[in-house]
Amino acid sequence: MLDRVRLSLLLTGTVLQSALLAGGSAAQDAPDTATAQDETTLDTIRLFPNEPDRFDKHQGAADRAQSIYIPLEEIQRTDPQNLRDVFAGNASISVGGAIPIAQKVFVNGIDENNLAVSIDGVPQGNRIFHHTNTNYIDPAMLKSVRVDPAVAPADAGFAALGGSIVYETVDVQDLLIKDRNYGAFATVSYETNGNTFTESGAAYGKYGGFELLGYAKFANGDDYENGDGFTVPGTAADFYSVLGKGAFEIDNGYRLELSAQQVRDDSLRPYRANIGGIGGNYVTRVYDITRKNFSINFNRDYTEGLWNPQAVIGYSGNDYKVPEPYGSEGSGSTWTAKVENVFAFTEDNSLTVGADLISQLGDYYDPAETYQEKLTNVGAYAQARVKAFERVNLSFGGRADSNRFEGKDGTTLDNFGLSGNAFAEVDVYGGFSVNAGYSNVFGGIDLEETFEYWRPWDYSNLKPVRSDNMTAGIKYKHEGWFAEGNVFNTRFRDYRDGDGNVNFSSWGFNLAGGYNWGNGFAKLSYADTRLSLSNAQLESYYLINIGAGTGQIISGEIAHTFDRFDLTLGATLDAALEYDGFVSAGYDKIDPYTVVNAYAEYKPEQFDFLSVRFEASNIFDETYSDRATYGGEYESVTPLYEPGRSFRLTAKLRY
Repeated sequence: MLDRVRLSLLLTGTVLQSALLAGGSAAQDAPDTATAQDETTLDTIRLFPNEPDRFDKHQGAADRAQSIYIPLEEIQRTDPQNLRDVFAGNASISVGGAIPIAQKVFVNGIDENNLAVSIDGVPQGNRIFHHTNTNYIDPAMLKSVRVDPAVAPADAGFAALGGSIVYETVDVQDLLIKDRNYGAFATVSYETNGNTFTESGAAYGKYGGFELLGYAKFANGDDYENGDGFTVPGTAADFYSVLGKGAFEIDNGYRLELSAQQVRDDSLRPYRANIGGIGGNYVTRVYDITRKNFSINFNRDYTEGLWNPQAVIGYSGNDYKVPEPYGSEGSGSTWTAKVENVFAFTEDNSLTVGADLISQLGDYYDPAETYQEKLTNVGAYAQARVKAFERVNLSFGGRADSNRFEGKDGTTLDNFGLSGNAFAEVDVYGGFSVNAGYSNVFGGIDLEETFEYWRPWDYSNLKPVRSDNMTAGIKYKHEGWFAEGNVFNTRFRDYRDGDGNVNFSSWGFNLAGGYNWGNGFAKLSYADTRLSLSNAQLESYYLINIGAGTGQIISGEIAHTFDRFDLTLGATLDAALEYDGFVSAGYDKIDPYTVVNAYAEYKPEQFDFLSVRFEASNIFDETYSDRATYGGEYESVTPLYEPGRSFRLTAKLRY
């Protein structure tokens, strides 16, 4: 640990010296004062929560009426360290699992495995092991996130059974400050609970139409303590993340972009990575996880006229090695290709038409056994977005998918299915609008998680999964105030559960409201989500890969920037009410919890290359596991508790 401290201090000193020299050089070459001030203001965070993302070409369409946006400005403001931080403040989205390799995202209670998830246009969802996550993402270089809960449009991708999540990574232009054509940043942070040091850095630039970006991040620490002061075994940070991007753009907006990223986590983790312990025993073992994502993306930066093509070729893969006890290795890979065009007839009327191919492979290996399942899906889709009348927006579309599944014994199952969706949003009066949506989605037959291939599957009973989604909502926005609410009902039929099928439902409602006063904002959201299973009692074990019993969740945030002091102060609330969803299965109610966090960020105007951030997490030292974490109802299970009180100090230097 002493060597780690010395290394971090050396890096900090080196970067600080470089930044000071760069700052002086930049001052000599600075543009006129008025221009510089205007550009600096763009870097000051003035984000109104729930504003649409400027990077979304279809923002304002009816199918975006209930979309949840997490744009670049919010990501920069919150400085997320994991996926739980990314979605904090949105009560309808829960992230269970206290450590990154165990974190799963649940939207309206539905597991992300049942959503169409993409990174830079590449579909994800390579299931390996139900005790680990599916999408291990370093959020530090995300540009935007969009969640389409429940009802998703046809161009969101294949198998958007419970909605979709779209992740986009940053481009060079998103990081450059002032009028520079190149830049860099370095970040060093220390967190007290777990003695965790994190270092990251990036260099990027553009010349003519060319862009190049490189980024790396390293984190290392000790096991953290929960709110009771108990050191939770297997929770030490130990990972690295890298991202490389290159692009070429010509004057008429056409852009060719190549992206490659990898995340590696190799350390002792709880024996079952998403469970703290069983029967009072806290056993650990090594999980060696490598996650990769590659994409080649050709598109147009803006939408205009009848020719707005996009083509994507990509690969995503997970590789999990678990040496004990069998020397197991599970891997999943997805190759994809997509072509589409947006016919923009007018500013508010467009038609998106496309086709996509997905080829997935799941492998399991140990010295005694080798198994494999395969999936190929070819789809075609169309989505129309229309302003039917002055105050009425419509969106409707459909997909046709041909799905081929091959089991580990060579069994081949061919299925064909149609999907459809329809949305409407009506601007009523004075900032009020109402919206509604419905979708019926074909999902084919999905691959099972590779660490379950050893079971003697009988594929003869498998049927393609299909879902129904219904939602309706109301929104209000006027002079800084906003409020919204919606109800939803999602039903899955013939969902694959091993070599059989299960039906389940998720239903409930969401409320949110807030106010923006220019230099700050306050927002509060509430979600009440319930699940049911048709042929099994409702408990965590039978909800694996399906969803999570989250119940009633409350999330809130307040922040204000004091221009005079170049200081932003903020606080967040994360609370769950008592949950009785498992009582019908004979389990006790799950206790409520309330967690309060606070942060302060200093960005001196005279040293615009420097920012210092201080965070206090779980201020009241609550002992709790997130409501979406596995096993809260079982007496024999010690859930994976979240960290107790912790303080983090971060310094970031940019050029």
